[in-house]
Amino acid sequence: MERFSKDGKLIIPLAQRKKGTKAKDEEKVRYVLTEAYCPDGCNIIDKEHKINGIPGLRIRFKRPGAEGEFVLSAIEGDFDKIILSGELEDGVKDELYCPHCGVMFKKLVNCSCKPDADMVIIGLTPELNFNNAISFCNVTGCINGTSIKSGDVIRHMRLWGAM
Repeated sequence: MERFSKDGKLIIPLAQRKKGTKAKDEEKVRYVLTEAYCPDGCNIIDKEHKINGIPGLRIRFKRPGAEGEFVLSAIEGDFDKIILSGELEDGVKDELYCPHCGVMFKKLVNCSCKPDADMVIIGLTPELNFNNAISFCNVTGCINGTSIKSGDVIRHMRLWGAM
């Protein structure tokens, strides 16, 4: 696995956070996002920064006293990220924004990992459609921190009431 991007930025693999993943889950076919949009329609696919050979999703984060940008893997179930600026902290919630226009990503549902955690939503089309989107937790290190189809999140919430 690559440790540095072409321009010298450190690639920090967070794959070891897959504690909740079962071997059977690892064998299933994974989807790869080729389109991803903020609520205002900006394309957040970052072709300059690839994770495991695939362009990632560029996202800005903010929390009291810290902000920065990272690129999230576009592969379902892959926790790898490239930190472009700032520092993410394990177990800490960040508000997530479009790196181009600055609009905050909308929240789909709460995540059960922390009382204030949210499953944010990223559209797969320029016009946000909650049924054609992905979702992930905005707490670094949460097992729901990788992309999940929003329909699966909604179905899980209806059946079990928690993520």
